[in-house]
Amino acid sequence: MFLVIGVVGGVLLLLSLVLDGIFDAFDFGDGPLSLTTIAAFTAIFGFTAFGLVGVGVATPIAGLLGAAAGVLGGAAAWWLSKVIRSAESSTAVTGDELVGSEAGVVLAIPAGGLGEVALVRHGERVSLAATADAAIARGTTVRIVQTITATSVRVEVAQAPAGTGT
Repeated sequence: MFLVIGVVGGVLLLLSLVLDGIFDAFDFGDGPLSLTTIAAFTAIFGFTAFGLVGVGVATPIAGLLGAAAGVLGGAAAWWLSKVIRSAESSTAVTGDELVGSEAGVVLAIPAGGLGEVALVRHGERVSLAATADAAIARGTTVRIVQTITATSVRVEVAQAPAGTGT
């Protein structure tokens, strides 16, 4: 029986790692009840208890020692998954990051209408629909003053730094 428990846990662990995200409906996030943690506990518990019974340890003792090993292994899997997920980075641009950024007008913006601006964030070019109170010509440097939606912003002409003579 312990062997079956270990195999089921191993299969679940393999599936949770290979098909990451497919079991999210049954997952409780990154906590101690995540699918990865439960699968690691189950596999380690089953295989440890099976091995102990195989070397002559009484079944109840093997079950207890297997459970202890499973708790340690599950805790290690939880910690490792937290470390791996915290190391992931995102290059997604949020609205808060955009406000105050300078961009170039690539499609003229009519007063009260929509044009297009482009800027570089996290090493990638980002193009956004843009609106302004006054008409702004193509090639003008603008400053983003408000994020309207995830793909559109309100801009104003960027002021030249003081003392440049422009």
